Amino acid sequence: MGACPPPLGAGSPESRPPIPVAIKEQMVAYSNQLGGAEVRVYGYGPSFYGGGAGPPNYAIKVLGFNYETVRTIAEELGRRLQRFSRIRDVDVNSAGGWYTRDKASEFVLDLNRAQLGLYGLSARDVVYQVAAGVAGQVRPGNIRIGGEEVRFDVKLEGNEETDVLALNELLIQTSSGQAVRLADIATVRERDVLTRIVREDQQYQRFVSYEFRGPTKLGDRVRDAVIANTDLPEGYEIEGEQDWSWSSEEEQQIYTVLAIALVLIFMVTAALFESLRQPFTVLLAVPMALVGVFLMFFYTKASFTREAYIGVIMMGGIVVNNAILLVDHINYVRRVEGVPFKDAIVKGTVERVRPILMTSTTTIFGLLPLVLFSEYADENIWNALGYALIGGLASSTIFVLTVTPALYLLFERRAEKRRLVLAVATG
Repeated sequence: MGACPPPLGAGSPESRPPIPVAIKEQMVAYSNQLGGAEVRVYGYGPSFYGGGAGPPNYAIKVLGFNYETVRTIAEELGRRLQRFSRIRDVDVNSAGGWYTRDKASEFVLDLNRAQLGLYGLSARDVVYQVAAGVAGQVRPGNIRIGGEEVRFDVKLEGNEETDVLALNELLIQTSSGQAVRLADIATVRERDVLTRIVREDQQYQRFVSYEFRGPTKLGDRVRDAVIANTDLPEGYEIEGEQDWSWSSEEEQQIYTVLAIALVLIFMVTAALFESLRQPFTVLLAVPMALVGVFLMFFYTKASFTREAYIGVIMMGGIVVNNAILLVDHINYVRRVEGVPFKDAIVKGTVERVRPILMTSTTTIFGLLPLVLFSEYADENIWNALGYALIGGLASSTIFVLTVTPALYLLFERRAEKRRLVLAVATG
């Protein structure tokens, strides 16, 4: 048998043909022309990502007390990052972290001082006439209506939108009465800007966001090397690893989902127990489970990401099962077997220890493969999901068997006394 040819792109960097990279760039460029199309190309090499669901994104945060200095540092970081062949889409005007990229731009008027002097114009004259042309404003005024002064502005129709090409043709009146095109004395250009200016501890903050085409470990090393070789003025700092956080819209959505989940659990348990008190005994298993979730993430040093929140929502529906089994069996022992109130709580709890432990143990062991074979805590999205479920189930199992019976006693004690009084009164 003949020797197999080496795989495409194998060998030294000099021997690798540029064809795969060129095809990839053409496909991505072509997909941008089609609405709703998306092209993903996987492989190995300087322009490809080596595996996983998508290339890792990074954001470097610059902090300082002077806005212009912070901007200069961010732009210098951006220029250095663009030298790496694996880095794409460098954005020095990112107002958010890696999870969001806020885009905004503005048009800037660069005046040609020599041309202004040639036509006898000042910068103030040009700015005033351009502002009037852009806003469509013909000098504000006041008018008296019903004995009251009312301020008014006269604007041309369609002033909300401005055509940049038409703006270049705007005629600027000189002191001699001559009209000159704006394009002859100035240049209109577009530049990227921040959508918002954020200050943290009285310091301006700015993010440099980019996409790294390669493994996460290599991306982390490149980021750390760039930060380590950046000279900063006194009082300025750079942060490489960004803590994950929600946007305001995402926070509202997750809180709404959690509220709906708790309401649905309350409705189902209220119908099952035919009581408005006992469902609270079940719902309190959720905050008890959160203790285990926080301890799990604390000791594993994992990041509490979006997947962790999803795991918490799933956990809320799972951990209440044990509480429902316990409360329902206590009710059965009281009503069907006729055991006294406190004895029924003890008897019902003891009889449900084994089923609850078996259910929780089998579920936890079934989730362990999600986290056991990961080299580090944040290696994939399943880790956070598994940590949330495992920690919540472990702590809820302990608390359900110890705290839930005490809560049942507190919530039902008065109702039991009224029932006994009523039973004595009726003979």
